[in-house]
Amino acid sequence: HRDLHSFPTRRSSDLLSGIKKSNSLGEVFFTQHEFSSNYKHGVVPFEIFFGRQSEFSTPDSDYLFNLNRCIFLDTETTGLSTSGGTFAFMVGVGWFEDHQFILRQYFLVHPDQEEAMLLDLENLFSFHENIVTYNGISFDIPILKFRYKYHRIPTTIAQKKQIDLLKYARMLFRYQFEDRSLKSIESKVLNFQRAEEEIAGYLAPVIYQDFLKTGETQYMDGIFYHNKMDVVSLAALISIVNEVSDGNEHHFSRYDTLHFSLARQFDKNRNYSKAIDYYLKALEQPKLPNSIRVISLLSLANLYKKSDLIDKAMDLWRAAADLDSVEAFIEMAKILEHRHKSYFLAFDCCKKALLILDNEVNSNKRMLLKEMIEYRMERLKNKGKI
Repeated sequence: HRDLHSFPTRRSSDLLSGIKKSNSLGEVFFTQHEFSSNYKHGVVPFEIFFGRQSEFSTPDSDYLFNLNRCIFLDTETTGLSTSGGTFAFMVGVGWFEDHQFILRQYFLVHPDQEEAMLLDLENLFSFHENIVTYNGISFDIPILKFRYKYHRIPTTIAQKKQIDLLKYARMLFRYQFEDRSLKSIESKVLNFQRAEEEIAGYLAPVIYQDFLKTGETQYMDGIFYHNKMDVVSLAALISIVNEVSDGNEHHFSRYDTLHFSLARQFDKNRNYSKAIDYYLKALEQPKLPNSIRVISLLSLANLYKKSDLIDKAMDLWRAAADLDSVEAFIEMAKILEHRHKSYFLAFDCCKKALLILDNEVNSNKRMLLKEMIEYRMERLKNKGKI
């Protein structure tokens, strides 16, 4: 971002050209933009949203949602607290209608307009079933709920299905990217770069307070742009999530860890058949990092062990042992001791595990594993007269 002082000073009359309307609770101000099917957000052409079935899905759920019943939402607030005096001075919402993506940005020219804004926003919510956000379940939605309650305005926001795309960014790209903020995902997944006019969201509270004091809009255009891109990126990103859910091979070949990420999710959800399928696909990835390959081998072996497919599990433990997995040697030692009564082979697995541990940095986990292995070796000595 450019230094704030590099922006020219503009008065409120220059920026605040938008739509003013009134309802039973007062005056509402907002700007509105339309994005046609010709618009392209990074690698996502918006034409894909039109002229096709509107039912979308996510990888972890059988829930199908209608894109035309989704409202995309992002707020700019006066602070980071989800209660107390914090309120949203800007609410960006977007929705698909008549072959366009319509973006509306409510802005409180004065905090007294909040009730009227919330009422107008609620009217929009009433036409939609799903609210799409990025970390909205933890931040945007609680703030709005609190403000509706504070002003005693009835709202249906709690009844809406929440689709929080931060959850899917973490689910799909946890092992691919260290930074899974919306701007990072924009850059790395959507291939979209924001313009220099943007001002970072964390500066928004200070800039809004300055606007209220002086009426100057020197930096507000950068906040409007920031909010606008947040909302448009939600629409673009939901198409990527849907394509992954549909098994689009382009994404699986582009991201080496994507099969593994989904395998972990299905494993966590106890959908073991899908977990096995995705672990196997992950292991076919030639560029899969060895650390993740080991986890895939161990996790898949554990699922086979649960199904009493011990021979399959042993093959995977051997492969993991070839990558110096202490856990794999321990699992093989257990099977060799208890199932095959091969005490010498089990003892040998334990020795190899100890050799690997000797080269690892000291930690609580290392000490526990070492104690476990040494205890097993003592037992094997007694059983096999080693």
